[in-house]
Amino acid sequence: MCGGALAVVVAATPVWAADTVQAQIDAARAAYQKNDLPRTAQALEAAMAEVLDRLGKALAETMPPATGGWQAEAPEIQGLGQVGGGVAVTRAYGKGESSLNVSLFLDSSAVADAASQLANSDAAGGASNTRRVKVGNEDAVLRFDAANASGEVTMVLGTRVLLSVEGDNIASGDILVEAAKGWNLARIRQIVGP
Repeated sequence: MCGGALAVVVAATPVWAADTVQAQIDAARAAYQKNDLPRTAQALEAAMAEVLDRLGKALAETMPPATGGWQAEAPEIQGLGQVGGGVAVTRAYGKGESSLNVSLFLDSSAVADAASQLANSDAAGGASNTRRVKVGNEDAVLRFDAANASGEVTMVLGTRVLLSVEGDNIASGDILVEAAKGWNLARIRQIVGP
């Protein structure tokens, strides 16, 4: 995540939350001015971890609810600094033998990859088990393999967010589309900005 995005996230968090982050940033600045690079790095890492944790928790609240007999596990939040940056929020759902895995990637290289696939009409319409669908007002791609009872819905919001719902042991792709409709897209946009 770039410094500008960090400032936006810090500014968007409540004052009580920003105090911890601001204290770490101030500690990093003081350590840097003393040329204490190890403490500078430690304080910046602590600030970044706090920001990513708060961001992940806010994004976790936008995930589809468990409805119609589905059970949801607690969301998992992971910083993606080791693989190019960003944050991932995932959540598993189960209903009998069926499972769904819902993922949100923010500021990850996976977003650009998915956007190019969605823009490519061959990727969206070339295979008989792949088709374009609407999730609210958003374009998405549904891939469903009836023989394996598995599939995925993928959509990209702007240039920063990738949303996907993967399913196994499901009766149809409609289950994936309905789950994807549970995303709170307006809240995601509010959290991440343009």
